[in-house]
Amino acid sequence: MVSSGIVPVIDFEPFLSGTPAEKEATARELLKAAKEVGFLMLSNVDAVMDKATVAEAFKKTQQFFDLPMEVKERLEWECAESNRGYVAEGRERVTQETDPEAIAKLRQQAPDFKETMEIGKDYREGPDDSPYENRWPDAEFPDFKTFMNEFFEKNHQLHLEIMRALALAMGIGETFFDDKVAQRSHNLRLLNYPPIEKAKILNGGNRAGSHSDYGSVTLLWQDMVGGLEVQDKDGHFVPARPVADTVVVNVGDLLQRWSNDVLKSTIHRVVLPADGNPDEMTPRRNSIAFFSNPSLRTVISALPGTGEPKYEPVETEAYLVKRLSETCARSPRLDARAAESPC
Repeated sequence: MVSSGIVPVIDFEPFLSGTPAEKEATARELLKAAKEVGFLMLSNVDAVMDKATVAEAFKKTQQFFDLPMEVKERLEWECAESNRGYVAEGRERVTQETDPEAIAKLRQQAPDFKETMEIGKDYREGPDDSPYENRWPDAEFPDFKTFMNEFFEKNHQLHLEIMRALALAMGIGETFFDDKVAQRSHNLRLLNYPPIEKAKILNGGNRAGSHSDYGSVTLLWQDMVGGLEVQDKDGHFVPARPVADTVVVNVGDLLQRWSNDVLKSTIHRVVLPADGNPDEMTPRRNSIAFFSNPSLRTVISALPGTGEPKYEPVETEAYLVKRLSETCARSPRLDARAAESPC
């Protein structure tokens, strides 16, 4: 099997359009990777997400981050309950740390060198949907909203096929997760890692610090600059170099919990290139992450056939809000306009 470091590359076409036997064999490959590594790369996903759409998503991501700062700040992320809007460089510090003071110290001493744009489902279907609205640059970038909403839905469909593959291989029924993720309570995150002086690496900064993801599965679309590193079973970080025309898939904390630790949510980070002159600038890097989550009211408890439960049941929304509140600083301008904000 082809791999990038410890991350296997799996052809997903047989699951999407193959015979029942080919479908089951591919599902077993996914399950093996999810158990042993927690990461994999999928190729040949064009039946759900074509290459032209991915290329256009990267183009629009760059165009968004090239907007004037005053435009982006008008769209700023305000609170974990919303989890929508623009997050300026240095405001978030992803980490496994849970102590608020320790996270604040990390954010000051070794910030994540990135800016992001967070996008959720853009419509409400019922009272359990999030009441918060996306924040769009409609005047400055009029076709951004329409494209990103379509891209969001295609990512949902691809994530659903991955969840079906895992369910099939686990023997719980291919459509087990369908009604439990139907709300589309996901987070589409556009990321821009601006060029910075390589000397800043010496101060302990990373593009994104060591962390695991919070939800069920993450789909990561990367450019070819690279920087993703995955922690192996011995605690060493191993580069997962980009492979053209693939999407990186990793298990999140909620899916590990849901699977009663059968599936593995693996620590990873995004590093800066350490070679070359410290006075040189690093190259710009863009990536797009789709953090898929169960529906907000889905109760996460041990899946059938996974043994005695190791965790107490938890509702999706409560878990996600807690984790997001720990890692991203509240807007400093929020209190000044509290009457205008739903947060």
